[in-house]
Amino acid sequence: MYLLGIDNGGSDIKCAVYDLNGKELAISRTQIPMNIPEAGFTERDVENVWEANVKVIKAVLKKAEIPGEAVVAIGVTGYGNGMVLLDEEGKPVYPAIISTDERASSYCKKFREDGTEKKIFPYTLQTTWAAQPAVLLPWFRDHKPEVLEKTKWIMSMKDYIRFRLTGKVAGEITDASSGCLVNLDTRRYDRRIFEILGIEDCYSKMPKILESTDISGYVTKEAEKMTGLTEGTPVAAGYFDIDANALASGVLSDQELCLIAGTWSINEYLSKEAPREIEKKKNTVTLSYMKDYYIMEDSTPTSASNLNWYLNHFVRPEKQELSADEIYIVCNKQVESVKPEECKVIFVPYLFGSATHENAHGAFLNLTGGDDKSVMLRAVYEGIAFSSMHHVYNLKRSLETYSKARLSGGISNSEVWSQMLCDALQIPIETLEVGEPGAKGAAMCAGVAGGVFKNLEDAVEHMVHVGKVYKPRSEYKEIYAEKFARYEAALAAVDLLAEKLQ
Repeated sequence: MYLLGIDNGGSDIKCAVYDLNGKELAISRTQIPMNIPEAGFTERDVENVWEANVKVIKAVLKKAEIPGEAVVAIGVTGYGNGMVLLDEEGKPVYPAIISTDERASSYCKKFREDGTEKKIFPYTLQTTWAAQPAVLLPWFRDHKPEVLEKTKWIMSMKDYIRFRLTGKVAGEITDASSGCLVNLDTRRYDRRIFEILGIEDCYSKMPKILESTDISGYVTKEAEKMTGLTEGTPVAAGYFDIDANALASGVLSDQELCLIAGTWSINEYLSKEAPREIEKKKNTVTLSYMKDYYIMEDSTPTSASNLNWYLNHFVRPEKQELSADEIYIVCNKQVESVKPEECKVIFVPYLFGSATHENAHGAFLNLTGGDDKSVMLRAVYEGIAFSSMHHVYNLKRSLETYSKARLSGGISNSEVWSQMLCDALQIPIETLEVGEPGAKGAAMCAGVAGGVFKNLEDAVEHMVHVGKVYKPRSEYKEIYAEKFARYEAALAAVDLLAEKLQ
């Protein structure tokens, strides 16, 4: 018996197969182009996304050398927010909008200034950002009303993929709770929110919200023909990707800090309380995979994607004979050759987004003629680690209150990098055996929905296994504290530049 997890990320679409002890039998991934028809618009053709999902599902079954009937349950996850708009027949009426879309950013400012955001906050416990349905739908009302007129259903991307597998229209609570349209107390869409936003006609277009481990439907005959899965296989409602990642990290209480360092730097913890006053709101708040908890999150795209940029421009052209894994080995050795106190260069990892001023961009600061590529590479590693620290401090919770941190994503594959983050945070860090937490979290959800596991605790016990444990080295505490202070000063500098250049 095997579990299958599908992860529709902002960059990659992934599918993986696991046995019931958490061993990854195979993984398949693909990318499809992002369309940018205008500045700030990020879209994908909906049918192309489905075809890419079909591709990775078929490929992973072939790689794992298992038939579709060996899969006992399927789970889905994906980026939160953005949206897919479908007509009465389930056909897309507009391209899929991705979570990086900024077309409606001016509406966030408007909602803050005219009091709209404050009016909906008691229900949502959230402030708005540009790619949320709560912001996109008013934009469509004003700019493309004809699209909304054709729309029967409004859903997330992972809910759309589940719809194509099962033929059943449904929402899911962790995903829905992130879009600023759900009352987090009732766990349902709230008509009052839609009325305040001036989109009351959209209320009836929202699918029924399921709990994450509910079975939303079963693989259809049509989906069987396309994917190689077996008709009748149960499909779980699934998770928002930050929930899938945290579950696959084994986080089951408010004692653990969850750090995910992939394309995004995602930093989160579980909490039984959330700020009830907008003035006290500091982080993103959503409902979590653990029903009695919220997820408190602070995240930006300031993580390992910045290293990939550096490698593509300054390392790979000179080392074309090396494989990707060999290049990372070389990089780790170069970074290790430079002592932290010897590197005075500061890298701000704002190449794909900012954690501070919205118009701030990446930079190397404090370079001298004596600095070589090894120093610059160490600065990149440190800048990405410090970005995670910046978010952790933004969570406004003392590090001493966590028993440990669980780390996954690109950083966790590097012992040098993981130890660096451990020394900087001065908290024990555990990495995991499997490096794709999103798909694994979705598969764990499927295991509970399909009755393979009694509950999430049982799923974690069977499927989550710690890889390596890092202990903070006290002799580096002051060194990294001083370097982090310089990093924060660098953020202030690029913010000032952004303000001047506006």
